Amino acid sequence: MTRFAPIALAALWIVSVTAVAQPFEEGTHYQAIGTPVSVDDDRVEVIEAFAYPCPACNTFHPHISDWEQRQPEFVDFKRLPIGLQRGWDLFARAYYTAQIMGLGEEAHDAVFKALHEEGRQIRNFEDIAAIYTDFDVTTESFINTSQSFAVDSRMRRNQSDVNRYGIRQTPTVIVQGRWRVTPANFNSFEQMLEAIDYLVAREAEQLDLEANGDQQADDGEAG
Repeated sequence: MTRFAPIALAALWIVSVTAVAQPFEEGTHYQAIGTPVSVDDDRVEVIEAFAYPCPACNTFHPHISDWEQRQPEFVDFKRLPIGLQRGWDLFARAYYTAQIMGLGEEAHDAVFKALHEEGRQIRNFEDIAAIYTDFDVTTESFINTSQSFAVDSRMRRNQSDVNRYGIRQTPTVIVQGRWRVTPANFNSFEQMLEAIDYLVAREAEQLDLEANGDQQADDGEAG
């Protein structure tokens, strides 16, 4: 019985979300991406486009973090740092550098805190690197990693993704490479996340993800 519990819970989650979240409409609460970006059909991909200096992103951060923790296993949550304003590319590079160095959620939280609670002044990349020294990373090693091929590659992909998804503001959430959701048409971040739940549930239902999970469990038992 216990091995099927996650699958049953995921199915229940889809039914409950789609049942209560019908008011959300394309063109009003979410926008279709002109040319959808291909995503693997064994998951629902959700991407948070954000910028550390963005006050709205700082406010949204605890909401989307809590939301992530509540998602079924088939939801693949990712982040996309955005450099829409002058100077923001430094923060995008810092995010990818932290990724490459294996720094986790606490380091991500620390950057928001440094900017919006502590009021740190960021004049150059060395100032950003100093934020990460609380995580056993020297400023020198952080800067050296930021100049690596791996980080440069992610920065190039970043600009391509921003263009493909049509991102013009932060925060923005992309669902399954097909739908773009922004705060503009909602009264609260909670309502925005309800719309994202609706899209995730609809995509999961179309992909029959819970049924696929049943099949995988049956195959494992047969083996």
